[in-house]
Amino acid sequence: MADDNPVPKTEDSTPTEKSTLPPAQPSKAHVGLPTARLTSISISSPHDVKPVLNTEPVKAEPLTQERLETYWKQLLESCKGDEELYGLINDKVIELKDENLFNIQVPNLYYDTLLQPYQLRILDFLRKASGVEMLQYRVVVAFEKTERKAYLPSEKFEEMASRNPSMLSLRKLFPDIDF
Repeated sequence: MADDNPVPKTEDSTPTEKSTLPPAQPSKAHVGLPTARLTSISISSPHDVKPVLNTEPVKAEPLTQERLETYWKQLLESCKGDEELYGLINDKVIELKDENLFNIQVPNLYYDTLLQPYQLRILDFLRKASGVEMLQYRVVVAFEKTERKAYLPSEKFEEMASRNPSMLSLRKLFPDIDF
């Protein structure tokens, strides 16, 4: 009955199973590639160490108001296809505050929320053009001084007295008249 056993005996007389799988072959995609280690701490081999290059930033010439304005005009030219961005920044005044900071003057604070989606695009262009990697902008509301109109009789009198001081002496002469 020993002949009916499907498992052949090896030299050391322990039975081995017949494998129905094909012999393991390395995948063609992974041939010659280093294998990843499965440990939590990985120490690289000495030949994996790369020399450290000089990582000091290259000092570009300092940013000036004139250079910033030329880069701003180049930005306007590059975004003419995007009508919304072009309309937002077209007539805005920019002012260099520091070597890394400039102000964009807008008529009201709502422009800050309108400029937020374009902040990365604006800064990317200006940083590449100027060579200043740390360049930032700040939105500043520029209030236009409006002339206040005089509506009440007392406001009208104060306005007239500021233009003509002799009106005050006239008021002292005639205290009964309401101005």
